[in-house]
Amino acid sequence: MRMTRSVSVRRGARVVVLGAGFAGASLLRHLPPVLRRPGETLLIDRREEYTFVPLIHEVAVGRVHPRSVSSPIAPLCAGACEFLHSEVSGIDLAQKTLETPEGPVGYEYLVLSPGSVEAEPGPLLQDYFQPFWTLDDALRLRGALSDAWRRATSPGPPPPPGILTVAIVGGGATGVEVAAEVAALFDYLGKRSHRRPPEEPRVVLIEGTHRLMDWLDPYFDRVARKTLSGLGVEVRLNSPVEKASADGVLAGKDWLKSATRVWTAGVEAPPLVRALPGEHDAAGRAHVGEHLTLPDHPEVYVLGDAGVYTHPRIGPMPPTASVAVQQGPWVARDLKRRLRGARSKRGRPPFRLFDRGYVVSLGPESAVADAVGLRLRGPAAQALYRSVLLYYMKSRRDRILTGADWAMERTLGRLGFGPVS
Repeated sequence: MRMTRSVSVRRGARVVVLGAGFAGASLLRHLPPVLRRPGETLLIDRREEYTFVPLIHEVAVGRVHPRSVSSPIAPLCAGACEFLHSEVSGIDLAQKTLETPEGPVGYEYLVLSPGSVEAEPGPLLQDYFQPFWTLDDALRLRGALSDAWRRATSPGPPPPPGILTVAIVGGGATGVEVAAEVAALFDYLGKRSHRRPPEEPRVVLIEGTHRLMDWLDPYFDRVARKTLSGLGVEVRLNSPVEKASADGVLAGKDWLKSATRVWTAGVEAPPLVRALPGEHDAAGRAHVGEHLTLPDHPEVYVLGDAGVYTHPRIGPMPPTASVAVQQGPWVARDLKRRLRGARSKRGRPPFRLFDRGYVVSLGPESAVADAVGLRLRGPAAQALYRSVLLYYMKSRRDRILTGADWAMERTLGRLGFGPVS
């Protein structure tokens, strides 16, 4: 593995940030001058490139180029910190060190923001589903969809039943967005193909509970189901998936023949976070106090998807970018106060979240949003969705490339799907 400035890295740093996601990156951008010096701040990440995960569903259907959602991590540290490209295998809270292949890395303050990992299907299912959590997953799905359409519209023997049926398990925001995009893709391909496939494309969204996105206001479920129905998506609620094969999936009591099966059923905390002392939620996220630190280790902050902050009025916060990008700058200010010796509640006020609401894409032309109490749907919500994503992106380069992809979509067509026959 590669690392930069190894002498400084082996000595550790006053502040070590693990993970360059939404929380970690926003923290680094707001570091106080006292921490922007050699040996003061160190960023560790096992990746060399960061993927803007909220847009990979658009990569999967060819609307956004893969390079538009990938950016190098090292520039985040320019003039701000050291960067170590490495894996952290353990944390010794007593000795204040991290275990890495390059040796132990010490810290005075530790900021854990490693993000989430995908909640995998059970052992009887995992061989039959494509995961959907990384850029590679999105490209793998794009390849599967392109191959299925090519096989279904090529001359010769008819393809097997279910070749154009896509079963998506998990009715959270990711599953809803993937279902809407795949349905819109099939509509796009159908209008441009000179050869009609022997069976109609089907997109089936399967959810084990009674509604979609059940951690959001029921408004999201109502709008999403209506919009998905208009796109031709079949939504099956109260249909837990317990069996699958290379030919299909058992959705509730019905067997569904499907060549493409996608698993989007939730995320969970990585093992490093699950091993932390203290209370954890069902997904393994560590509970943190009003200063976003572990109860018995005030020097350890746990941010973003890794931690559970309980808002005094709203309750436990969901693992969203909106929460993470507010935590990063707040921790930068809190570190500045602590380094100045602040100890009182007045000197170190607790974290307070501004609830910005939430927005979910429902295909290229629509979305549903509840933003600061304002409910939107359709094209207006889609415009808000795009503006929010551009705001969350880490660099001007990423914003320009993604904006260009959206602007040129109608002219250039869908990436990875080539000219249709």
